[in-house]
Amino acid sequence: MPEELGVIHCLSNKEKQLIKFIRELGWGDLKIRIENSQPVLIYEAIKTIRLEEEPAQQRKNYHKHVQANRFKNK
Repeated sequence: MPEELGVIHCLSNKEKQLIKFIRELGWGDLKIRIENSQPVLIYEAIKTIRLEEEPAQQRKNYHKHVQANRFKNK
């Protein structure tokens, strides 16, 4: 483990830029050019956004709520 921690502190500027880019991308695909064990170019980055089920569930409950209120008002 201590060896791995030493590696983190020895990252090159290119490696730091790559990690920053990946963190900002969040979710997606990345194509990187490597030369001499170093990243030199990001030439294809596709940001992907995962659609969650949660909002659909909220809408379903909303429709039940609207229907229940509709019957109350009659």
